[in-house]
Amino acid sequence: MHKITTLPSAIPFITHNNVPILIRVSVFTFLNFLWGWNKFAYTTNYQLYGWLTIANGGLSLLMGARTNLFAHVARIPSAVLLRYHRWIGLATFVHATLHCSLIIQHYVQTNQFYTAAQAPRIPVGIAAWISLCIIAITSIPKIFRRRWFEAFYYPHFFFLVFVAGALYHANKGPEFLLPGFGLWVIDRGIRFYNNFRSSQVKSIIHYSGGVTKFNITGVAPSQPGQIAWVQIPSVSFFNWHPFTIASAPGQNETTVAIRALGSFTKKVQTVGEDDAKVAQSTAVEGGTYEAVSTEMNFSKLQIDGPYGVGHLQWGAHPVIVLVAGGIGITPGISIATHIANQAKSGLVPMPGSWHIHLLWTVKNFDHISWFEAELKNLAEIASDEAVPVTLDITIHVTSGVEEDSESVKFDGIGDIYQGRPDLIKWFENVRDARMGMDASVNLCGPAQLIRSGRIAASKASCEDILFHVEEETFEF
Repeated sequence: MHKITTLPSAIPFITHNNVPILIRVSVFTFLNFLWGWNKFAYTTNYQLYGWLTIANGGLSLLMGARTNLFAHVARIPSAVLLRYHRWIGLATFVHATLHCSLIIQHYVQTNQFYTAAQAPRIPVGIAAWISLCIIAITSIPKIFRRRWFEAFYYPHFFFLVFVAGALYHANKGPEFLLPGFGLWVIDRGIRFYNNFRSSQVKSIIHYSGGVTKFNITGVAPSQPGQIAWVQIPSVSFFNWHPFTIASAPGQNETTVAIRALGSFTKKVQTVGEDDAKVAQSTAVEGGTYEAVSTEMNFSKLQIDGPYGVGHLQWGAHPVIVLVAGGIGITPGISIATHIANQAKSGLVPMPGSWHIHLLWTVKNFDHISWFEAELKNLAEIASDEAVPVTLDITIHVTSGVEEDSESVKFDGIGDIYQGRPDLIKWFENVRDARMGMDASVNLCGPAQLIRSGRIAASKASCEDILFHVEEETFEF
């Protein structure tokens, strides 16, 4: 059963999902069909879709808040929670459309539309439906959500029109909508309060391959692998984008690595360059030259977060497996650093040691520099025999390596191989080395890497070792 639930979907157009997720969405869809099935014999049947609209709408609101008590208690990761939010939101829109269109059709056919429209609750209900139409249209992934994020995000505030209209239009609206709306109000209050935190950009480092790393003091994650929403006024005042935090809990700082993959992130690559030029010019005029000071005032940056909770409790299993592609190494760095720091502090909750196995795939050799310092720090901690943690690092470079040897040592922190990894073989090697120990697995990277990682974890699992998989992906 564990092997089956770990596998990704075999259906081509939903391969980014796995079996448990497909089961949940199937049950959800079946219940909506079951409760919505009727023969449309009477006008009261049309009202059924109104009830299903506010029921699904209230549930969707529960999933939308960033500071989400429901998610923390149930340990539902942000990406999974937002996936549920989209499904339930779609069901809300479908039921609202059925309810609105059937009611209007009946009024038109019986010549009652003008009379019915005199009652305030009818135009208010239509306005609520129109607001859902705006949200649904601007949520189309390939047109808005993934290409033009702001055109997707800001129209979502039309949900306030939907909630207000539904509360006025429906008799039992408060019972369904106010619990989720109340959580959203609390979430907005917490986020507003956090805007007054004293945070400062400590350093900005640019790397080849289009990666800029920000180190921010005054904000720290509470657990590994959390996300934060970042706004850089010098780039855009209205753009807030989510990024995985690469630092670990207990460091009183947050590290965010941003790669140039879109218009916003490409502009980020020039942030801090003018500050560095001013600092260097000042140093030369004074007769000395030093690296850019960490005390200088960098460009202002706003951070909303950290948010999110992992499905797995990192450290609960003795084996930690981290598989990453490109900039997807950020949650892996956070998790590995957290485990290493816990081991160094003597906080191992089990007899024996933690064993970290990290597999990182990058396109070019120089991309390793993105987190070279963090990897060296992890290797240094693991090299201490008194610290109950071991570390195995494998890096695959898909291009840009000229050495003919099968494996290249990279400054003592791991082995480098040219070409794409054989994930099944790598997972089997981990299994053979750690028999009798269950493993927590984090996958983050391109969709194909995550899919291959799930297949490999499923095949490598056996009675003596189970690979419990959690994948990192932004579902916005």
